[in-house]
Formats: sequence, C-alpha cells, structure tokens
Amino acid sequence: MSRQALDKKTWLQLRITLCNSYNLPNTNWARVINLFKNRIQDFYFTPIKQILELNELRGEGFSILTLQCALIEMFAAFRLGKIYQHGTSKNDPGYIYYSPSEYFIQFLETESIFENYFFITNQNKKTKIASPFSAKGFYRNVRCGLMHEARTKEGWVINAKKGYANSDEILIKKNKVKNTISIDRTMLNKRLETYFEKYLMELMEESKAGYALRRLFGRKLDHLFDIPRNKAYDWWEDK
Repeated sequence: MSRQALDKKTWLQLRITLCNSYNLPNTNWARVINLFKNRIQDFYFTPIKQILELNELRGEGFSILTLQCALIEMFAAFRLGKIYQHGTSKNDPGYIYYSPSEYFIQFLETESIFENYFFITNQNKKTKIASPFSAKGFYRNVRCGLMHEARTKEGWVINAKKGYANSDEILIKKNKVKNTISIDRTMLNKRLETYFEKYLMELMEESKAGYALRRLFGRKLDHLFDIPRNKAYDWWEDK
C-alpha cells in the first residue's frame, strides 16, 4: 500500500481545523507537515534518487539539476510565504513576486547549505561572494540555462563521480585550466535534503519563529492547491 501524500482534498479538510490557529497543541499541523514531506519526497527527491542510482554519467545530470533548481525556488518561496505571479497588476499584496531571480538568489546567498560557496559568515554577518563563482552566476547560467535552453552556460558544467566517500563535501569548484565551474549534482542533492529536513523541523518548533513559518506555510498550501484568498484565514493577510 502506497503512503499518503498531501493532496487538495486532504488539505481542504485539515485547513478548517488550522484556521488562525498556529499553536502546536493542534496535532493536525504535524499531520499536514508530514504529508507535505511525503509529497516533496515522492514528487522530487525519489525521482532524483532513481536517476542518481543509474550512475551512468551520460548526461543525466541535466535532468537532475533541472529538478533541483525547481526545488530551490520552491524552498525559497515557502520559507517566505511568497507567491509568484507572471506580470504585475494594481494593488498586488506584498507577498506577490514577479521576478524568479530575486528569491532564488537570496536563498543561495543566505542558507547554510551554500555557505562558503555563495556567501561567508563573519561575526554573524553574511557577505556575498562574487568570485570564483556567484549566486547570480548560478541563477543565470545553470537555473536559467537549464529551464530555458536545456543547457548550462558561461563555463558552468555539471559534475559527478562513480563513487563517493563519506568525507566528500565539495559542492562547486573552479577549474582554472579548463576555465570551468563544476557543480556536483550528488552533493547538491545531499545538501537540499539536509535543508528540507531542517525546514520541516523548524515548521514543528513551538516558538515565535515556528508560529510564523506555519502561518506562511498555510498560505503557500492554499496557493499550491489553487484555493482562492479568503479573509477568514489570516495567513492571507499581507503582513
């Protein structure tokens, strides 16, 4: 019997019990979060792993990175409760965004899984890194290259190895001789899984931060299932 993943029918049932209630004594939050976890694993991480397990090194990295780039933008939008809209209109709320680059790049430049690649932290201050590679370069030459042209650009290449040691950690590296920047699709997947598990744990925190994340999460789930804005649910408030 296959496990249940979050779908529209289930969310419509559970969201009624979660309306304007973000405290964890409401056990349905745990249920929704677990079902959401199953959904992302079944729709993205499991297919990625199935491709990774082929380990043929015959170009399958392009499919893997395309899926991973979709996850990055989704993760960024869920954390901030942002909703993408193609084209502007008058009186759009503040949670609407129009440029995919904005939060994609912000995610790369702030999340710990990309530290020392796209940013460094010194005395609790995060500073962007522009060389030898940058988050903007990744967005432009990997994400956009794959999404729009089914290719990587400007010397960015996808890398992988037949086998990995437990000590392997390098995500991106510059080859000065070939003038290429290679991103390891297997290491990226490992880091994205780490991020996702951390996000799920944060969603379950009994804290102000956890409360705020659950509120934004509710808004994103409504949008995920094309449920119209409803003022009765305060996760739709623009705050």
